[in-house]
Amino acid sequence: MVGELKTGVELVGTVAVCTLAGDLVLDTEEQVRAALDEGLALAPRVLAVDLAGAEMFTSSGLNVLLLTRLATQECGVPVVLIAPSGVVRRVLQVTEAAGLFPVCTGVEEAGRHAPPHGPDA
Repeated sequence: MVGELKTGVELVGTVAVCTLAGDLVLDTEEQVRAALDEGLALAPRVLAVDLAGAEMFTSSGLNVLLLTRLATQECGVPVVLIAPSGVVRRVLQVTEAAGLFPVCTGVEEAGRHAPPHGPDA
């Protein structure tokens, strides 16, 4: 069924991990945005989006990621992707957005993308 999404947000050290599993499509766009906003509200040094469980990923999902990336650039918080599924990787490649998001295998690697100073520095 299209439009089913499970989300989770947790702070692991200085990394906010937003887990998005299921369908990142128009029907779930607000749910995706809310999870990413919740992660940013934790004041992390890195926002990591775990997309290992993404089954569908359309332009709506990509747009939310791109808008989040733009918003976080202002406060110096990098957005990284953790283990994106094949469908996510394919969309990123086709749209030439793959180079905009570092890809990590886990939270520890994602934490290495933290800027040298806190986001307020």
